[in-house]
Amino acid sequence: MKDQLAENIRTFRKERGLTQEKLAEVFGVTVGAVHKWEAGISTPDLSLIIGMADFFDTSLDVLIGFEARDNRTDALAARIRKMAYEMDPEGPSEAEKALKKYPNNFSIVFECALLYGVYGINPVNNKYLKRSRELFERTLTLISQNKDPAINETVIYAQLAIVDQAMGDTAKALEIYKAHNAGGTFDIRIGQILAQSSDYKNADEYFSNAMVKLAGDKLKLITGKIMCAVGNKDYEEARALIDAGLEDNAVYRRSGRPCVLDKYDSFYLTVLAYVELKDGSKKKASDCLKKAKKIAERFDKDPDYDVRNIRFINIKESLKLHDTMGKTCMETIDNCISSLKSSELEKLWKTLK
Repeated sequence: MKDQLAENIRTFRKERGLTQEKLAEVFGVTVGAVHKWEAGISTPDLSLIIGMADFFDTSLDVLIGFEARDNRTDALAARIRKMAYEMDPEGPSEAEKALKKYPNNFSIVFECALLYGVYGINPVNNKYLKRSRELFERTLTLISQNKDPAINETVIYAQLAIVDQAMGDTAKALEIYKAHNAGGTFDIRIGQILAQSSDYKNADEYFSNAMVKLAGDKLKLITGKIMCAVGNKDYEEARALIDAGLEDNAVYRRSGRPCVLDKYDSFYLTVLAYVELKDGSKKKASDCLKKAKKIAERFDKDPDYDVRNIRFINIKESLKLHDTMGKTCMETIDNCISSLKSSELEKLWKTLK
């Protein structure tokens, strides 16, 4: 709520072409009283405010500048989140008001917990961090109310661990991360804590597991983005993504021997051949396909899907990285060409096969 009475009295007075002396005469007060109203030093009696609203042909709400806020839970939760993003100094006090009004509403409690976490981390404020932890624990008892698909118990436990780390209790944070590490969700965070405590051997194992997931996701991401760029006929974007994919694969190669990255290189080069044809360069397209074919033949002769042959991944047991692009590297090229639906590319490929 905003009180703009002082400013509005001055505005309405001037709109009517009145001086402070004239307004004082209308309401039977001193000029000094009008001056104090407009300066915000004092406030008129309620009867005078009602009289002024009538005199200025307006409502009390407009004269006072009353602006009612939407205090429904969704709007209030969104406002608390915005205050956290902006580090609004009023954030903590507004959070406490919201909690008094809705102490058992999941959205309100969760957003207030986030707000206190944000305010407590930098610089560290243990009072705010303890309040954040208390509220996150409360959200676990209210989780059945949650309607946001982006939030679940794992998200809440992650926030609890973050708060524990900020308060210096890395042991408790590590315990939470390990207890809720389904699918390797917290491998990187666990690795960071272990590395910071000089447990490099175990840290590297968690980091390596994270690298396996990251490598697979990144390859899927780049290939997917390339197909989107091609589908949108943004060939410049496609070329840039292909270059990035090839360069990235080069970084992750452990040695010159065949590895699963070859399948992706052959895919990238096949799409690049398509892009070159679109640019009118049949010679460059042919060169790309020749490179793709050479890589595919070498890989298919001695296929190796073991991720341990990807650089930076240090895991004990063999783990295979498979995809849906094709059973073999050559099949990957065939499938890629088929999906691009280019008769010119198909003809060029047949001449090389």
